[in-house]
Amino acid sequence: MSALDPSGDTALDLDVSGLTQSQRRIVASVARALKLAVEFHGNKASDLVDERWAEVMGNFLVLHHALHEEPLNKKPFEYVFKRCLIAQGHNAQLNPTPGQYAYDIEGNGIRWSLKTEAAKGISARQVKIEKFMEARWIRECKTPEACAVEVRTRLSRHIGGYDRIAMLRAFVRSEATIYRLEEIPVSLLLECFSNAAPDMFTKNEKRNSPSFGADFYPPGTASRAFRILLDSSVEKIRLWYQTDHCIHHGTWIIPRVGDDRAIELYASTS
Repeated sequence: MSALDPSGDTALDLDVSGLTQSQRRIVASVARALKLAVEFHGNKASDLVDERWAEVMGNFLVLHHALHEEPLNKKPFEYVFKRCLIAQGHNAQLNPTPGQYAYDIEGNGIRWSLKTEAAKGISARQVKIEKFMEARWIRECKTPEACAVEVRTRLSRHIGGYDRIAMLRAFVRSEATIYRLEEIPVSLLLECFSNAAPDMFTKNEKRNSPSFGADFYPPGTASRAFRILLDSSVEKIRLWYQTDHCIHHGTWIIPRVGDDRAIELYASTS
């Protein structure tokens, strides 16, 4: 049995003689997974994902699913994102003090905020961020006027803590898990938040909720880009962003071991 050296230059012999039978099964499972044909669909216009990124991301996703049934979540995604940046030749490091700074990882001079989404009812048309930011100040937002003021100041300041937002979305199917890497343009968020007005904020009367929400449209358009909810029940900002306004960087289809039908599922999330 052999494995590739992380540098990609030489092959290393993997000695499994000291492993138990159970451990050998695990190694064999990982080896079988790495032989799977991962389908990648990239965006030629992406300034983030190239061939190196695509391969490293695909390898880590395969390894994850060799050992786990659930989709990759945020903390492992941070590490994978870091390894992809390093594969491109960039210096990259995780945020050493997450409570102090809003970004998750810095690489190539860019601070990234990373999110994941893998709900059972995940939508192909709408990205859902259940915790855009924590916001205890929501309890003081009792009028549309107060909401507009706080959004203009606090959310704009929060966005100043990072440069870009990347979202890894997982669509779980019986034959495969399909991952889509989307970017939510920070510039559009900042422009919209800076122009928040009181008449945009309303309460959810259907649920008799004290929380205010607002729809945001790019200036000069009638196409809604996103909606935010100032959720007072959990003191967090929730954000639902239309994928039509996202930047798509790539799609990875990770088939289950022994299943060759996974590629056909790509069309259902395109």
